[in-house]
Amino acid sequence: MRNLRRLLITLVIIFGLFVVADRVAVRVAENEAASKIQSSQGLAQKPDVSIGGFPFLTQLIGSKLDQVKVQASDMKVKGSSVQLVSLNATLSGVQISNNYSSAVADSATGTGYLTYSDLSKALPNNTTIGYGGAPGKVKVSTTINGTKVSGTADISVVSGGSVQLNNLDTGDPLTSFLANVFSPQIPLTGLPYGLQLQSISADQDGVAVTVTGTDVHLNG
Repeated sequence: MRNLRRLLITLVIIFGLFVVADRVAVRVAENEAASKIQSSQGLAQKPDVSIGGFPFLTQLIGSKLDQVKVQASDMKVKGSSVQLVSLNATLSGVQISNNYSSAVADSATGTGYLTYSDLSKALPNNTTIGYGGAPGKVKVSTTINGTKVSGTADISVVSGGSVQLNNLDTGDPLTSFLANVFSPQIPLTGLPYGLQLQSISADQDGVAVTVTGTDVHLNG
């Protein structure tokens, strides 16, 4: 009985040491991954990275993580003047290599946030937009064929990589015909490879977008 008790105590101690080592290792990995993402995406601040699943060390041996959550701010969309004020993403089945310089997820979902100011800067003809009073509506002020018009328009996602304005309603019969030529797009093709826009919703502070994807290249 005494030997069994000693064996159990030893096993508990070993397991405790393993858990401590596992948690230390995951914290080091999270910090390393955050640094790589910050460098590859050109972020001013290091993002928050959380690696899920236990134990971590067995995932590390297989170079594939069960789940990784990333919270980043002020992420510039490459090839665009638009900046994501925030991006919260959950990645599943993340294959890592080259000391976290490369990370490819089997699948990913997330939400990002854009400001009306950034979207307006990316639009032609000095177009400005703001909240239109409903999730899919924005107020618009623009110039069409030399005529200044204002009204509300629909905001939507097209082709998985662009935000589009259309169905402009000026409320004025004299200018309503101009709405037929109003359908500007803002490309967001600089998102991480494999990640696409899924839906969009406008509120008083800005525009929220949902993103999904498979075979998503997080960095490198």
